[in-house]
Amino acid sequence: MQTNDQEFIGFVEQLQEWHADQVTQLRLIAESRTTDLRLNDLEVSAGSDIAKGLRLGIEIALLRLGTLPFTVREEEIEEDEAINDVRAD
Repeated sequence: MQTNDQEFIGFVEQLQEWHADQVTQLRLIAESRTTDLRLNDLEVSAGSDIAKGLRLGIEIALLRLGTLPFTVREEEIEEDEAINDVRAD
């Protein structure tokens, strides 16, 4: 799909940024195995079974999130007019 709709392009860029931030935060939690977890008023000890279960759930969430199934890139068309190209992978 090709578009030069700046509102749509901005939405897609915000979605990509949100997705990347979510993945980064989840990876940080999953990889910090020696750090206690705090969920609202609940504190979970790093080595507890609950923490292990939470980290397993986060790993599953990361597998489900994966990578976004599309990309956005700028390209020139025949009329030398620059547009953004959204392609489904």
